[in-house]
Amino acid sequence: GASSTTGLVIHLAKYLNTARCDPDTKLIYVGGGATWDPVDRAGAEHGLATVAGTISHTGVGGLVLGGGWGWLTARHGLALDNLAQVTIVTASGEILTANEKENPDLFWGCRGGGSNFGVITEFVFKAHPQRPTVFLSMIWFSVDRLEEVVNTMEAWLETAGPDETCHWGYFRGGPGSPNGEPIIRLMYFYNGPADDARKAAKKIYDLGPAGELAFDELPYLQLNSFQNGPMGHGGRKYCKGITVKPKLTPEAFKALITAVDEAVQDEPEFAASGVLFEFTPKGAVLAVPLDATAYAGRGTGRECLTFIFYQTPSLDSKARTAVRSFCQAVSRTTPVADHAGKGDDAIGIAYANYDPEPRAAGLVFGPNYHRLRELKAKFDPDGVFNKWYPIEPAVVA
Repeated sequence: GASSTTGLVIHLAKYLNTARCDPDTKLIYVGGGATWDPVDRAGAEHGLATVAGTISHTGVGGLVLGGGWGWLTARHGLALDNLAQVTIVTASGEILTANEKENPDLFWGCRGGGSNFGVITEFVFKAHPQRPTVFLSMIWFSVDRLEEVVNTMEAWLETAGPDETCHWGYFRGGPGSPNGEPIIRLMYFYNGPADDARKAAKKIYDLGPAGELAFDELPYLQLNSFQNGPMGHGGRKYCKGITVKPKLTPEAFKALITAVDEAVQDEPEFAASGVLFEFTPKGAVLAVPLDATAYAGRGTGRECLTFIFYQTPSLDSKARTAVRSFCQAVSRTTPVADHAGKGDDAIGIAYANYDPEPRAAGLVFGPNYHRLRELKAKFDPDGVFNKWYPIEPAVVA
């Protein structure tokens, strides 16, 4: 969760950290302080899964209340779209159950409104049948193939199905980069057999990758923990999201690479810098009406995460400046999302969970902000919960 230097952090993980699955109702009950690992395990015992994140040591609450993109999003939508119920302690101390029938307005606000309405002590998720193994492949290209790769990835995304997702970008280190040389690397996921996966990713394979590390039958439980090591706790990390609209261009990617290279050249400790594009087919996300939940980022743009991993505290300010320069390099070469909404007309602002520098809540929540302000006035009129895009309570006449 977010750090708090002028408030109180309520730590739920010591006691409310478990998950249990009811296979008859296909529901997973999750403690408010749990990470996604016990959620994945509880569902897998019964051949079920819900939409989790992409790293299993991530906290459930922060991810789901702000959206929740995951490996299963293309098929089942956002994590918050799979939320069936919450138990919440409000600013007045009331303990309320919220779902589609009981306190439905509060349930609406919790799905996208972040921590604005109280402390969630239990989440209940819808679960879906999930095969025990999946296909995952790390595929890499030399940087001089940039234009071909960008164009191919855009072409692939146009026809990608609900069982596939690809995270890809510019990195140093890891598969294909044994000595830390710059590389373009893809992590391609397919929720099905390896033969079907390679057919679905034919456009990518036809490019002629420089190399591949494939897992034809990766246990689903290992999928969500695959990146736990590189994204482990500790050290210093600064990340910032941006949403490119409507498509990524080679020019934008070149500008990003130039900015990253300049930062690394200026400060060698920033060698673990890079950019990640999350190419997830958005059919299931766009199928949900914009006013069905408080979440207002259902746009058609391309989610991008820029980052620097480092160790020295005195470099904090320099790291923030560098990551901002990565995003500015993109915005100078291609349009980026600047308001919330849905579809092509309102492209959707950058994914709020990826932005450490909160802007005005009205920009993030877009057309849903007026209703959120009314809910804030009802459940937290004094603004007790005022972190992560704090909502201004409506003035009650």
